[in-house]
Amino acid sequence: MNFADRLAEISRSKRSVAILGVDPQLDTAENPGVPRGFTLAQFCCETVEACAPSIAAIKPQLAFFEARGLDGMRAFVEVLRTARRLGLITIADAKRGDIGSTSAAYAEAFLGDGDFACDAVTVNPYQGADATMPFIAKVRRGRGVFVLVKTSNPASGEFQDLPSPDRPLWEKIAERVAGWGSDFVGESGLSPVGAVVGATYPEQLSRARAIMPLATILVPGYGTQGGTAADAIAAARTDASGFIVNASRSIMYAYLKASGKKPPEAAAEAAETMRLALNSALSQQTR
Repeated sequence: MNFADRLAEISRSKRSVAILGVDPQLDTAENPGVPRGFTLAQFCCETVEACAPSIAAIKPQLAFFEARGLDGMRAFVEVLRTARRLGLITIADAKRGDIGSTSAAYAEAFLGDGDFACDAVTVNPYQGADATMPFIAKVRRGRGVFVLVKTSNPASGEFQDLPSPDRPLWEKIAERVAGWGSDFVGESGLSPVGAVVGATYPEQLSRARAIMPLATILVPGYGTQGGTAADAIAAARTDASGFIVNASRSIMYAYLKASGKKPPEAAAEAAETMRLALNSALSQQTR
């Protein structure tokens, strides 16, 4: 089944465009990345399970698992298994991109049938079509691709906003994403070749939707990075479809601001609050 159609159906059935970024932070002087009394896998999997009623998908950030070596990657596999059991879409936040056989190997690693296989993956397009085509080829097998277009970080404009020459570079990339995805549109009217555009840039997010009317847009930057529900829904199509919104630390570490609550319990409440906030913003927009 077309990835965009599967994601749209789950989002409709749960009345949720919220997704959970599974980002188990590394230890700091102030707080451990994994709460005391939990293993890495237990913390991540119990958080996913607690949040499952409120979210459509998970987006594990590979860096936090890779940094922990073999134990980290074993935990990553456990997180994927948990998400599948719960009927959640899995998106590997790997931001991979290379050329030729290397890019094909990355695509097989995350969109194939191996231990790390997910429903979709994030891709860095800055080496051009050579970097993206091996991933896009996988959409015929029901996989999805989210191409970095306008990212949520403060320095994103250093390169992405450069004129090229008649418009910012990120708009050129958005234009290419629209073209790459046009041959794969599903029954939902959406393409499995999507884009990553941050909630921290709502004007650009609205512009991105205009350039990519058929793309599913993955919106990071909600919560800890400062993006709000009102910002994020700029990615929505006129029928309120076509986008998902990610929150990571603000959900996984909600227990730090919820005295007396266990991490999974606090995460579940934060995820449901996010779901309701996004639905409320969408409702106000469509009135």
